[in-house]
Amino acid sequence: MINNLKIALFSFLGLSLVYADESLQETLQTYNNFSEIRLGVLAHDLKFPLKQSHERGVSLNGEYMFTSPQNGFFQAIFSPHPHCGVSINSRSGTSMAYIGLTWEIPFPAHWFGDIILGGAIHNGHTKKDTKHRKNYGCRLLFHSGLALGYIFQEHHTLSLMVDHISNARIYTPNPGFTDLGLRYGYRF
Repeated sequence: MINNLKIALFSFLGLSLVYADESLQETLQTYNNFSEIRLGVLAHDLKFPLKQSHERGVSLNGEYMFTSPQNGFFQAIFSPHPHCGVSINSRSGTSMAYIGLTWEIPFPAHWFGDIILGGAIHNGHTKKDTKHRKNYGCRLLFHSGLALGYIFQEHHTLSLMVDHISNARIYTPNPGFTDLGLRYGYRF
């Protein structure tokens, strides 16, 4: 499973490099409705106050955000951006792929906040804990997060993000994990 996630991450990064050509950027944005790509490094499985919990390492994060669909449903829920992404753990801890919605809240002077809700599938344990891996109770989990970011030079963003996955106490156990880190974004 971890090899599949690594392949997905490298594919994601490879596709991202394609965006270096501006004419291709415009074509892909028009065709696929991409609004932003985000890449980051997150401290993995944090317990507050900011110390590592059970699993070690950092998570390499990549995410595509799409433009908000212009239909009645999305407008009724304040026009969130659909997103999909991956977080790959660097030390054989739990990695995940996720989808969901991001509500961006603009603040004055180029600042913004994000509220993130969705679902995730992970490669962690579902039956028992081990020394370096948690038991999450089930394969599909809820994914949520918050971010505070800054827009610079019109197309670039830098944000501090915290995200969390857990089963919301639907199954036992429910350890979840929380990641915190920085992400760079490029807006099309």
